[in-house]
Amino acid sequence: MKKQKIKDGRPFSERHPKLNLLLGFILLLVLLAISCFAVYLLIKYTGIGIGLFIDWLKDIASKLEAVVIVALITGSLSLTGVIISSIVSKRIDYKKSRATYLAQKREKSYEAFIAMFYKIQRNGKKPGSYTEKEMLEDMFAFSQELTLWGSKKVADKWVKFRFNGANPDIAKENLFLLEDIMNEMRHDMGVKRVKKGNLLSFLVNDIKESMKVKK
Repeated sequence: MKKQKIKDGRPFSERHPKLNLLLGFILLLVLLAISCFAVYLLIKYTGIGIGLFIDWLKDIASKLEAVVIVALITGSLSLTGVIISSIVSKRIDYKKSRATYLAQKREKSYEAFIAMFYKIQRNGKKPGSYTEKEMLEDMFAFSQELTLWGSKKVADKWVKFRFNGANPDIAKENLFLLEDIMNEMRHDMGVKRVKKGNLLSFLVNDIKESMKVKK
């Protein structure tokens, strides 16, 4: 009596791993060949299409009169000019709006600084009218506002002024540094700077003579 052959229920890939690998490799090569051929056809017919489109444009251009061509070119240039002008205009408007916004934010702190400067000068003539405690509080408040809204030049010169303030030997130079700060503030607020010594001459009578001696 013949023995019945037991059927192997495993999948083909497990029963013939080497043959399965070979078939997969062949399939990969076929897919790669098809892809390369498809890319070749795409490039070939795309190039033909572009060539036909260019020939069509040339044919249309050759049939158009010179006046029409000039009109098309002029219209294109005009449209380009309008677009560029619009972009430039928007950029200018943005800068103006930003400058106006910053000027509004800086106005309060800059005015407080000018007031502090006049208080210091008044205290020189009337000692005790502006105490050291009041001055320190004003300087702290100004520094706080300057931290957020002050321009780079104003902030840099204010730092230099604070650093030089501990040296009494350069008190006169520091006074001119204060004037530089005020000039930078004028510039930030959209006002022209003035010549050296002019702002100080509002309160210091002999400032011009001091400048001559310094030279």
